[in-house]
Amino acid sequence: MNLLFRVFLFFIFLFPTVSFAQLTSIPSPFQDKKNTIGFAGSYGEQLDKNAYFYGFSLDYGRRIKDSPFSIGTVLMWDNEIEKKEIIEENATFSVAVTVSYAITKKWSVGTGIGKGVMENGNPQKEYQWVNGDWSTGIISSYQFNLGDKVFSVSASYEYNITQKETSFSIDLGYILPF
Repeated sequence: MNLLFRVFLFFIFLFPTVSFAQLTSIPSPFQDKKNTIGFAGSYGEQLDKNAYFYGFSLDYGRRIKDSPFSIGTVLMWDNEIEKKEIIEENATFSVAVTVSYAITKKWSVGTGIGKGVMENGNPQKEYQWVNGDWSTGIISSYQFNLGDKVFSVSASYEYNITQKETSFSIDLGYILPF
């Protein structure tokens, strides 16, 4: 079995009892559906160095009772590219726990804490388990309802606690409430 597929399965089975970016915890806009599963792609810029990144995320969220709050977990992958004389790439898998608040049925804000767990920043460029960086951030999201599914656009300001670096990213997501 492929290593990336095993990592994906590990996180899917590890976090099903916890609940829902690049930090994207979005509450379900549907009153009768408390859970969400989401997929998102993102692009961002490092604000403290000449680098950018792109990535994707898979997340699960659950609204807390009938409140506007939701909690969640997310598995993220991103590839950071530093623009130097020689371009350096480093891809990382991270996990995060998030909380969000639905301001309206379409707007939400949230925050979370994430941890890098696997990366390929080694000479062999092979994925290895690591004690990676801690990160946090704030996110604002707008949702477009498409029948019983949701398309979202979000922007987040992230802070890498370990490296003391900031970044800004835009995410486009597809959410399936259930």
